[in-house]
Amino acid sequence: MNNIQPGKYRVQNTSVGTLLNWISSGEIGLPELQRPFVWSSVKVRDFIDSLYNGFPVGYIITWNNPSVHLKDGSIATGKKIMIDGQQRVTALRAAIAGEEVMNSKFEYKRIRISFNPIEEKFQTFNGAIAKDPQWISDISVLFSSEFHEWDFIPSFAKKSETDPNVIAEAIKKILNLVNNDIGNIELDASLPIESVTEIFNRINSKGTELSTADFIMSKLSSDTDHDGNNIRKCVEYFSRLLADPLSINSITNNDKAFLDTKYFSLIKWAKNENSNLYNPRFGDLFHVVLGFEFGRGKHSDLVSLISGREFKSRTYTEDAMSDAYTKLRHGVEQIVNESNFERYIMILKSLGMCDNGVLVLNGMGVINFGYSLFLLLKNNNDFSESEIESIVKRWIVMSALTNRYSGSSESKSEMDIKLFINGNPKEIIDRVTKQVLSDDFWNVTLPTKLETSSTAANVWRVFQMSQVHGNDIAWLEKDHRVSSLLENQGNVHHIFPKAYLKNNGFAQQQYNQVANYTWLTQPRNLLISDKAPNKYLHDSRVTEFMNDNSFEQNAIPKSLINYDFHDYNKFLEQRRHLISDKIKKYYSNL
Repeated sequence: MNNIQPGKYRVQNTSVGTLLNWISSGEIGLPELQRPFVWSSVKVRDFIDSLYNGFPVGYIITWNNPSVHLKDGSIATGKKIMIDGQQRVTALRAAIAGEEVMNSKFEYKRIRISFNPIEEKFQTFNGAIAKDPQWISDISVLFSSEFHEWDFIPSFAKKSETDPNVIAEAIKKILNLVNNDIGNIELDASLPIESVTEIFNRINSKGTELSTADFIMSKLSSDTDHDGNNIRKCVEYFSRLLADPLSINSITNNDKAFLDTKYFSLIKWAKNENSNLYNPRFGDLFHVVLGFEFGRGKHSDLVSLISGREFKSRTYTEDAMSDAYTKLRHGVEQIVNESNFERYIMILKSLGMCDNGVLVLNGMGVINFGYSLFLLLKNNNDFSESEIESIVKRWIVMSALTNRYSGSSESKSEMDIKLFINGNPKEIIDRVTKQVLSDDFWNVTLPTKLETSSTAANVWRVFQMSQVHGNDIAWLEKDHRVSSLLENQGNVHHIFPKAYLKNNGFAQQQYNQVANYTWLTQPRNLLISDKAPNKYLHDSRVTEFMNDNSFEQNAIPKSLINYDFHDYNKFLEQRRHLISDKIKKYYSNL
């Protein structure tokens, strides 16, 4: 990271009362928690106790939004965005303001902190405290606009049989809690998001990394002029419904206002989506919309766009902000559209991916870009549905085989989407395929990629997809298809049995090569046991359905029938090339 100039940030102390006033007045944009409140009630109690006793309670980090030029020529100063400290501030609002917080079940609950003014102790509320006259059950009553010391103190002193002066002194001290300070690291609006992210991650020692997707959510939630907060909720709730359909209950029970928006009507169908082929998180959805709507790939660009940045003039204007929100709104509506999403899921299924997560490509970058490309082409009237599907499917498989979106995936995604925006998609897919899927790729690179023991490798998963796509029969079977074994949580088995290779001196990394795997039914696997191929492939019980087609569909060399452990490495080399040939044929038919 480049050195941060001292003038780009300042460290100051901010009183608890000032911080809460910033939030209530809207000067600081505190997003509703995208994640549940993770602090326990005991930690909230300890936090309030530390403030009460004047102990340090850590820092918050705020980032100034850039000032925006309005249409009338005036300049509006942007809100502060809270980058770090949401848990502390939420704890304050829960304990002092009596606000409910979202728990791990996405339910809103109260955290009540009780106070004993005689012993000056804090505790989380419980049944025993409720019956004890020496405890104030909920300290939030002390900060209520209806609280009056001259009424409360005599009444409490009488009830608890305590000197009113003792009670008064403790009440004065707890009310003074809002004057205690919390450190505030205030970051200048001119700092790039990459610097802001690194500052957070260097200061934060809890191991929680801040992502640029979190910045987007924070920026959106602080916007009410362009419907930003509802757009944020739409993205957040949609991703949550896809992962957990039952979360519809917490949404409908806890966010009544959102139910009346158009966004809820757009996403409520997702509670019935039962496919696990594509469960994007909110960061993934932002990558999709960035691609087809803005022609960009970096989350940080979306933060700048919705801040009103004019990239050419390097200024911030209301016109640019309104335009960005219009595009973002349209893009999100396209992404969560039931017809669009279901059609994309059908494309993934037609590639040979299987539901329940048993056969899905590894890495979200490939699938995100595929959805972005699909939506881009769908809005282009020059292509038929079949042409769109062919382009998208070929691009997904090509990207998976070549690890196109590993590493700096945002930059690569941006380069690729601009290719499709500025050129003819048919010509682009043909040109890129010719470049990256050359004869050398199929004959050398792909077989080399198959020298792995990882079943998570996309080259192995694409091979299995080719078998599902081809409706292939499992090896040595008559009717059992590879797809049925996958969908029924079957297991891959060793063609050269593991025990047999171990007994002949082969190490784990050698016998667990993916080129030694195939899908077998359990009865067939038990018959094979730990025998050499040249033994079990002469057992009539094993080979009753063996034929040339069975070997071809499973990319297994027919010469295996004569092999023992001496031929194992030769077998691996042969099979890797057969797998590569099968994937090549599969790709050419997409």
